[in-house]
Amino acid sequence: MTTIPPEQIIETMQQHPLLDESTEYGYGTAGFRFKVEHMDGIMLRVGIASAILQYELFQNTKTNTNTNQQPQQDMGVMITASHNDESYNGVKLSNPDGSMIPPHLEETLVAIVNQRDLDLFQNTHLKGFDFRSTAKFHVGYDTRSHSERLTSLFIKGAQAMGVTVINHGVLTTPMLHHIVLHSNAKAYLPASIPPCPSRAGYCQAMGSAYLELCNVVAPCAITGDRSTPLLVDCACGVGYKAVQEVLSEITIRGNLTTCKPFLVPCNEPGEGPLNTNCGSEHVQKQLKPPTWYSKTGQDAAKSYCCSVDGDADRIVFFAASSSNELGSLLDGDKIAVLIGKFFQAELSKAYGGNPKLPKVSMGVVQTAYANGASTQYLEKNLKVPVVITKTGVKHLHHAALEFDIGIYFEANGHGTVVFSQAYHEFASQAKSICPALEILPRLINPAVGDAVSDLLLVDALLQHFEWTVQDWATKLYTDLPSRQLKVQVKDRSVVQCNDNETKCLQPTTLQPALDQLMSDIPGSRTFCRASGTENVVRVYAEAPTREQADKMATIAAGLVHTHCGGVGPKSAILFFKK
Repeated sequence: MTTIPPEQIIETMQQHPLLDESTEYGYGTAGFRFKVEHMDGIMLRVGIASAILQYELFQNTKTNTNTNQQPQQDMGVMITASHNDESYNGVKLSNPDGSMIPPHLEETLVAIVNQRDLDLFQNTHLKGFDFRSTAKFHVGYDTRSHSERLTSLFIKGAQAMGVTVINHGVLTTPMLHHIVLHSNAKAYLPASIPPCPSRAGYCQAMGSAYLELCNVVAPCAITGDRSTPLLVDCACGVGYKAVQEVLSEITIRGNLTTCKPFLVPCNEPGEGPLNTNCGSEHVQKQLKPPTWYSKTGQDAAKSYCCSVDGDADRIVFFAASSSNELGSLLDGDKIAVLIGKFFQAELSKAYGGNPKLPKVSMGVVQTAYANGASTQYLEKNLKVPVVITKTGVKHLHHAALEFDIGIYFEANGHGTVVFSQAYHEFASQAKSICPALEILPRLINPAVGDAVSDLLLVDALLQHFEWTVQDWATKLYTDLPSRQLKVQVKDRSVVQCNDNETKCLQPTTLQPALDQLMSDIPGSRTFCRASGTENVVRVYAEAPTREQADKMATIAAGLVHTHCGGVGPKSAILFFKK
């Protein structure tokens, strides 16, 4: 039961008011995310709302479950602004299975956070509320200077409502989701995956699974020194220590203490400003190598590199031809195709060894940002069905659950693979033929996109195929040149799109203009969508040549500026390139 009466909760809310009375604080593609000065009041209210959300989720699960077993209560909260710079912070919540919370809970949370009338708030949300002592939230936060303070505000609000909070301190976002999933192991984990609900357990699970996979698909990866180690740009964020800890697990468990490290983490917190000219967002959007703030990363001749973002839930790989030029970029599309190619080969091998094995389905989920060449390769070369969804991993995750092997990645490198119960049963029966099929769900974090998990998976697969980054870039398909811009507007909500964001519905005058632009350049594609994290409209353009893609993006951005209430002169659009 709460030790703080409702009147005192309201008094605490008065001490931490919402900064802007005119702002409707929305729960975007990755939670509440704003400039840090807006976050104090939001964080306290999210803490207060946590008990209400947990109770609603419990009631909904109980009503729709055909069993008398009471579901686990643990949920999660991560305080981070992911790929944004230090001036931002945010908060996102996790379901008991480690996934993002469903839309109906988002709506409840938004209504609670934006309620300005505190008398109405008390009567609506606090009066007569059943303060459930069983409610439990796991909380983690990133390395931003204000994250710990904001975490304390969440805890203050949650504990006032009778919620038990387990503070795991500084974590990557995927670690937090992993801990939540493994805390509810009986309800959501297959028997083949032992629960390990802690930071140390996460590192041990990743390290041991990587070694197991390499032992069966790429023994050369762990039996000798690599000529070229994987250089990891950690965006001066929380991923640095995570990579260090997982590398230590692999080194000790694999008896590799006499070998040179195959992973070299660079850009640790404090060596440079967070997510500034480094990290996956910078590399993928700007098409430039990161600034290597670490001395160990300043060799521009390194040909095997990757960048993660500030909370380590997305990753892209690349080869740098110089300190200022990107030789090749291997983004989320390339990762999805690489994984799909490997699964397809393993499934073929399994069914070839035992045709009586039960059939399992496989599909890939992408967004409109996926390079058209990747979609074509999946459908025509690998014969894998592709589903296009709205931007945001919560949308991709839901669509991926329709397959036994659901591979989903956004082009920005955020993604993972989810597995059905039918797959786990199939993999168990097929393990004598293809042991990798049973190992993969232990290496892949099914709860959320995970840069460290994806890093290890991609590395093992590249060693298996005996490919360099250049091989990976050229032996599957060649990306169509693309460019992304963003246009600052007065109100991003004026832009409304269809379900998968490939067409603009509002303003009605914009899509015909974009259609005309595409018809002028055969084989091209462009679309726009309102950002989920800032007051801009994002523009994507793709064309047969780099010159055409850049030209299309610039013209499309000008059309958005004209039709959607652009701020400032059109000549400033390129400044907002991302």
